[in-house]
Amino acid sequence: MLNIPVAKQECELQTANPSGKSYASDSVVTYNCTSNHCGIMPLGSKNYWIYQDSIFTDGVFLKTQMDTLRFTFQKQSLTDGLVWWQSNIEVGLPQWLYASDSSFFGLADRMFTTGIKDVKKEFGLFAGDSIRYQTSFEDAAAIGKSLKLKSPVSTAAGTFNDCLYFEKNARNYRKDQVFVKSGIGVIRYVQEVVPPGTRYLALQKISTLVSYHFE
Repeated sequence: MLNIPVAKQECELQTANPSGKSYASDSVVTYNCTSNHCGIMPLGSKNYWIYQDSIFTDGVFLKTQMDTLRFTFQKQSLTDGLVWWQSNIEVGLPQWLYASDSSFFGLADRMFTTGIKDVKKEFGLFAGDSIRYQTSFEDAAAIGKSLKLKSPVSTAAGTFNDCLYFEKNARNYRKDQVFVKSGIGVIRYVQEVVPPGTRYLALQKISTLVSYHFE
C-alpha cells in the first residue's frame, strides 16, 4: 500500500496547549470535523494507520493480526474550540486525543467525580536528550521517560530517523513503550503487564506500523 505522508488537502496547524484544563462535561459536545489537523500526528476522519499486531497472553505468543487505527469520532470543547479525536484501537495514545504541533494530550472523566473532564499532557517534544517525569495509567501511578533516538527505527512502513521514544512504567503493574515519528504518529507500540499473582512484566502486545494514508 502506498504511504502518503503529505496531506492532499490543506490542514490546520494545531498549536494550543490545554494541559491542566478542565471542562464541564456538557461543554464537550459531539462534533463532525471535516478539516484535517496538522501536528505531531496528522488527524483527519479519512486518515488511517495499519499495524501488524503480535498478541501474547502473559508472555506466551498467541497470534498475529492486522489492525487499522482510525479517528472517526470527534468532540469539541466549546470554551476553547479544540477538537478531540477518539481512537478505535490501543497504540499507547489517549482514547480521546488532541495533538498539537509538539505534544499529545488526553481528555478523560475526572476520577470519583461526575460532570468534569480533565486534560493531561501525555508526552511530546522536549529540550535536551532525555527527561523523566511523573505520570500515570488510569488506576496506577507511573514514571515516564522520554528519549530522542539516535538510531533509525525500521518498520514495514519504512525507515524513520529522528524518532522519539516514550515509556510509562508502573512498577509491579504495567509498562508501555511508544515510538513516535513526528508528523506521522506511532510507528511502534509495546505493552507489558504483570499477570495476577506474579511480580514480573510479561508481553501482551507489539504493534508495528505497516502503512499509513493521509488525505
